[in-house]
Amino acid sequence: MKRKTHLLFCATAVWTAMAGPSFAQDVAPAALPADAASEAGDDGAIVVTARRREERLSDIPTAASVIDAAALTDRGGAQTSGELLADQPSIRFNNLSSSVTSEISIRASSTARATNGDPSVGLYRNGSYIGGGAVGGRNFSRLDMLDIGRVEVLRGTQGALYGRNAVGGAINIISAEPGFDLSGWASARYGFETNSFQMQGAVNVPLGEGAAVRISGDLVQQDKGFFYNPDNDVYFDRQKGHGLRGQLRLARGPVDIVLLAETQRLTTPAIHYQIFIPAGTPGFPGGYIQDRFRYPWSTAPRASQDIDGLQAIVRVDLGGARLNATTFFRKRHSEYDLDNDGVSAAELARARAAGQVGPATPIDPGSASYVVDTTDVLSQDLHVTGGSDRLTWLFGVEAMLLDSDFSVTTTRTPTLANPSPGNVAPARLHFESYAAYGSLGLDLTDRLNLTGELRYTRDSRSISARLYDLGTGLPTGGPTRVIDDSIEADNLSYNATLSYKLAPRILAYAKAGSSYRAGGFNTRLSDPRAPSPVEVLFGNENSTSYEVGIKGQPARRGYFAIAGYYTDLRDLIAQVDDGCALTNPTCPVAAVSYLTNAGNAKSWGIEAEYSQGFDIGAGSGRLALSGSRQGGEVKSGRYAGLDLAQVPDWLASANLNLRYPIARDVMLTGNILVSAQWGGKQELTPTSVDLDDYRLVNLRFGVEFGGFGIAAFANNVFDKVYYVAQAPTINRYSQPRVVGLEARYSF
Repeated sequence: MKRKTHLLFCATAVWTAMAGPSFAQDVAPAALPADAASEAGDDGAIVVTARRREERLSDIPTAASVIDAAALTDRGGAQTSGELLADQPSIRFNNLSSSVTSEISIRASSTARATNGDPSVGLYRNGSYIGGGAVGGRNFSRLDMLDIGRVEVLRGTQGALYGRNAVGGAINIISAEPGFDLSGWASARYGFETNSFQMQGAVNVPLGEGAAVRISGDLVQQDKGFFYNPDNDVYFDRQKGHGLRGQLRLARGPVDIVLLAETQRLTTPAIHYQIFIPAGTPGFPGGYIQDRFRYPWSTAPRASQDIDGLQAIVRVDLGGARLNATTFFRKRHSEYDLDNDGVSAAELARARAAGQVGPATPIDPGSASYVVDTTDVLSQDLHVTGGSDRLTWLFGVEAMLLDSDFSVTTTRTPTLANPSPGNVAPARLHFESYAAYGSLGLDLTDRLNLTGELRYTRDSRSISARLYDLGTGLPTGGPTRVIDDSIEADNLSYNATLSYKLAPRILAYAKAGSSYRAGGFNTRLSDPRAPSPVEVLFGNENSTSYEVGIKGQPARRGYFAIAGYYTDLRDLIAQVDDGCALTNPTCPVAAVSYLTNAGNAKSWGIEAEYSQGFDIGAGSGRLALSGSRQGGEVKSGRYAGLDLAQVPDWLASANLNLRYPIARDVMLTGNILVSAQWGGKQELTPTSVDLDDYRLVNLRFGVEFGGFGIAAFANNVFDKVYYVAQAPTINRYSQPRVVGLEARYSF
């Protein structure tokens, strides 16, 4: 820990060595800041760092979007990744009911559900990678949603600049930084159906010329929910906890430093599912189907995620070049408890007496799993950017160390034949990654630009895993449960882009690039009776993608972007399971999901987005539309011909925001957000069910009095409940309608 703390703050030496004698505020970029651009309805003018340098969104030859703080405030903020990304094209949030297991997919990129695999999307906070680890590393946390400045969404292969796992794209949540004026905001929100009370806020305090602090906080208290466990009198979707972030900014001469420390202690919604076994299924003569919202688990449902993070960002104006150094450390501790059979002893006895479950059907109501993971991530990025009239360049290096201590404790009811109360399977993962990357852009003419990007990465991973009996503490399972293995790999990813200004505000481009998703180890192994046992090792997935697009600002306060893509995937990393199920007489326990290389595959799609600001008398409005069509299939191996899993055929959204003054300092506000999906398959199997279609509508109406506002909201207005996941014997459902009130004050 001493070494990590030293590395985190060593970057401050740059400030000490290079700072001038006086403090000075940064010069603002020529384009509009995100919130001002949003209010003007001019998305293309937003300044982003998508290519690790400051540029206008409309000038970047790639499919990119920005979600700014003003747009988030208009629709009531976001506490989950699904809420944050609901209006983005080609993006699907794979909701597995708990934030510790849910994940994000972009452009048909594959998912790693219920495994310890890395995501297929690069997840970043303030430019630092936060993914990876056994649990919780494929999704943003609630803490990441606190006091957002903007969110940069890059769709398509981003391996050259962002490295591993950016196969589908990369998402960078940028926290609001300290500014040099006194400002702040606070909000309080209550949801009636769930008895949910939430408070968030931030205060920004200048400390003198060129120095400021910003303190942000989050509090949630929700004891009720929609999904109930009567046996333990607890709701699966309850939440309770807090998050806190403190930042110090020092701008001295050419140097600008931001130091950040944050923490989260959170009980988050737990994994939950309905047992659904139709009548006539072998072993279940009368069928056994639980209520959609009441699950009689003997194991109390629980999930939690605690986070501690430190970050140091150093930006130095070198005069003709700019240096950026980012040091990051995060400790993430995630836990969840799972009832493997989904019933209590009393409920099983009732179901047997009612003829729903056969008298000899092997179900153990004492079977449960307790999953714990502690992941430490330490990373360092250093890059320099510069350019001249026709040339832009970038060079950077990056290092990352990741350690994950992971364990699954599985309990059972002891019998005379097997007196063991269960087992515990601890594992330790160690990951080291080092990379060098760069880019070079050349204006061939005033309208034509050619840019090349390249990254070399060297990765090494190791695992040590065992299995011990809970009763005796002795090793069990034989040689197959003793795992000591390691893998090493290197990768060269590239991106080549040719762009052309069709008009001063219209850009067309074509690009080709590559990326890879890191291979690794499956640490949660199967029941010995499983028909398709978990494979320990899976290798890297490599991809090559081709994209063409056009984007720009054809009219005042309007912005559009259209892109089409095709991706070749080699050694696709796919999620499958070991074949166990409550209805499987040879292995009547919950299935264990794992990752495997499923062969070569392809994906393709087209996406479009358009936003337009407009006036309504004395008021104003903004309409944002997005839509995408995507698909993909496996081309070789045992899964050849199957559609890629968790890829909707269609995604669409519409977001309308209105503001109208009715008196001096009195403003009526309204927001409508519609999101929908159609088509696609749940699993990579010939018998897979379709993904459930849905159309969700969120409404929000309020009034503002100067800096104070109050709003009423209804999420999922038409109370649409759909399947978020289906598997043999198991269904997961979406959240029903929530109605509430929010008060907000800003200064």
